Amino acid sequence: MKSLVVETERAWQALGQVSYGPTEAERQSLVFRRSLYVVKDLNVGDVLTRQNVRAIRPGYGLAPKDLERVLGARIARNVPTGTPLSFGILLSNGTIQTA
Repeated sequence: MKSLVVETERAWQALGQVSYGPTEAERQSLVFRRSLYVVKDLNVGDVLTRQNVRAIRPGYGLAPKDLERVLGARIARNVPTGTPLSFGILLSNGTIQTA
């Protein structure tokens, strides 16, 4: 019986704990991930397309998974080439869900 208790405890500890999101060690390397950037000069009202937005490094913009959400959105202000894409530079016309 003692062996059963010891092995059960060992199995329970082997399961560990679920942890979502980056660890402390990974947080410093997040900047090296890809993110969305504007690759052509855009003016107020221009529409985001695959030709003027790309996923490149460093990771200061929106995540690449948001590309489909922002395609077709209009720009709220003039944006030069090389600007990290954020929801703050998009017109809020109700078509983009920021949550």
